[in-house]
Amino acid sequence: MEKAQLNQDISSVFDEVIEVLNEIPQDLFNRVPFEDSWTIGQVAEHIAICSRGIPDSHVKEVERVYDENEEALKGIFLDMSQKAKAAPAVTPHLPPHQKEELLEKIKANKIVLTKTIKDKELSQICLDMEFPFMGYLTRYEWLRFVQVHTQRHLNQIKNIQAHLLN
Repeated sequence: MEKAQLNQDISSVFDEVIEVLNEIPQDLFNRVPFEDSWTIGQVAEHIAICSRGIPDSHVKEVERVYDENEEALKGIFLDMSQKAKAAPAVTPHLPPHQKEELLEKIKANKIVLTKTIKDKELSQICLDMEFPFMGYLTRYEWLRFVQVHTQRHLNQIKNIQAHLLN
């Protein structure tokens, strides 16, 4: 398992989210770009909610390949043509959102995630929560989910921003 690559991938996507959000003026942060769309602030809140950590307080040794679901996760979350409704627990609040507050949460989440990569055995299965349609994931797979899910929503933020600036 290549912890260094995973750490780099997580760090890169979070750094880019932080950079892009920093460039967006507060007045665009809460503007609805088009019907049935979240605002940039809502997308940022969703990223913050979904990247607080991984459900790994109860784990066990893996009885399968630790990264078995990695490609499926990439396929689901990096395909922007696939749409899904967020579960109520991770649905953002209605605007307004404060950019600086969400940036601080996202920065703190990056620290938690990179510490998990550094300090924990990533091949263990996390038993606290099943992933929809896939079952229990390893720490590695949960971290890959956070990475590709965040990348998906970074793409969404860029699309919203482009729409608002046109």
